[in-house]
Amino acid sequence: MKRTFSAVVVMLAAVLFISSTYAQKPPTKEELLKQIATLSNTKTPEDSAKAYALGKDYIARFGKDTDANTAKVKTYVSAYRQNQFFIQIDAKKYPESFTIGREILSEQPDNLDVLMNLAYAGYAASGTPEGAVYINDAISYSRKSVQLLDGGTTPKSFAPFVDKNDVMAYMYFIDGSLSLEKEPAAAAGNIYKATQIDSQIKNDPLAYYLIAMYYEDVYAKLSTDLKAKTAAKTISDDETKKAMARINGAIDLMLDAYARACKLAEATKHPNYANWKARLDQVYKFRRGSDSGIAEFITYKNTTPLPDPSKF
Repeated sequence: MKRTFSAVVVMLAAVLFISSTYAQKPPTKEELLKQIATLSNTKTPEDSAKAYALGKDYIARFGKDTDANTAKVKTYVSAYRQNQFFIQIDAKKYPESFTIGREILSEQPDNLDVLMNLAYAGYAASGTPEGAVYINDAISYSRKSVQLLDGGTTPKSFAPFVDKNDVMAYMYFIDGSLSLEKEPAAAAGNIYKATQIDSQIKNDPLAYYLIAMYYEDVYAKLSTDLKAKTAAKTISDDETKKAMARINGAIDLMLDAYARACKLAEATKHPNYANWKARLDQVYKFRRGSDSGIAEFITYKNTTPLPDPSKF
């Protein structure tokens, strides 16, 4: 994914009023403008970086001025910084991406291009030892992105996603997958929302596997609770029947999600297919007493609507 330095970064030398008046350091406003113009016009990475540094100094000193030249320096600094952000994103340099991105968002909290790319970067980094520090921010940025998209905001570019639907689905998925441990019910609901949007996530087996994991957790908690109450003799026969019905419901929904995950995983040769299928076989046999009809079960479940976890 390549991005180019925006054309809005003007040729400063052609438009800035250059004073020939010499001043001692610290440089005057006019001298800074001249230095920025000279450096920015060489268009070399080294000089552009120097022009950016001088531009930040200029804004710190003269940023409250309302003249045209000050506005152009602000445009240059903003465009250069955003360009550097995407360079770091494309290079998968996540610490640098978050450093620059957070700086941009401190001034432009509704910058959807930065928000959605940082959310994705945080998700991509979450599987690395150093990536844990970005998880909370990635969740926050994904939620903010959904709010902006729902409100009608459109990014300048949908990259690295395909279109609005793809961005929306990924933001729901990122939120759900990263918050599954802390907020399982809400997380499963967000992953479900992602699968209901026509996007890449709809056909990603991982989404359905994570929903299965949610039901695994629900099943474990319900079973533990029932065992404890049974041992303590604090539950009636009627309550036991209701508890067992809910446990079996969790197992059935778990099987539903596994059936979808396994079918897609097999079709895409997902590396975890064998493990997921083994678990599906195990749970299916536990619930039904044998593995008879499992192939037909998988086929059938993939023709039916996915149940919404939030309604369980």
